[in-house]
Amino acid sequence: MAFYIFDMDGVLLDSMSLWEHLGEDFLATHGVKARPGLREAMVTLSMPQSAEFFRREYGISGSIEEIVAQEDALAEEFYTRRAPLKEGVQAVLEKLRGENVRCVVLTATDRPLAEAALRRTGILGYFSKIYTCTELHSSKDMPEIFLKLLEKEKVTPENAVVVEDSLHAIRSAHAAGIPTLAVFDESGRDKWPECRAVATEAVGGWPEWLERH
Repeated sequence: MAFYIFDMDGVLLDSMSLWEHLGEDFLATHGVKARPGLREAMVTLSMPQSAEFFRREYGISGSIEEIVAQEDALAEEFYTRRAPLKEGVQAVLEKLRGENVRCVVLTATDRPLAEAALRRTGILGYFSKIYTCTELHSSKDMPEIFLKLLEKEKVTPENAVVVEDSLHAIRSAHAAGIPTLAVFDESGRDKWPECRAVATEAVGGWPEWLERH
């Protein structure tokens, strides 16, 4: 395969803990207590979609843009200063570069935060482009987002690999006819058996992938 589409959070960065708590932290800044099921409800949402969710379900005031800016402010410190690489990531990217595999990132995280984190951790240069769900006007629970990206890159589905830790994204890529690589992240432990069942290949971490390849 000559083209890899990498998710960022939970695949390249060990950063899912931030997103598990971001909704609760955001609501707390507005003096609102999160209801049960908030994390599950937000897992497939892009930043603008989460902003609309907060307005609709919790009555948060402000425009979509204003709410996204507030969410970004909560996440900025983590991405610009603390979000670590997952073990083995740089070695994997170096190996793919040596094999002339072209790599891009597709993330639900907004561009400034994604670029800051990838630059700080030293892996930004391995990717020819960063795509965000916001800029593609879609989310990873829809196969169309992957097909739209491939159309822009002039790559056919069978010549690509989608690398993900989230079941909904793996299902969408599979529905789009794209081979998938599932990478385990602790945040998705309960969905891991289903990820393994759907994905073309599944690994418990990047060191395992390096051993196989």
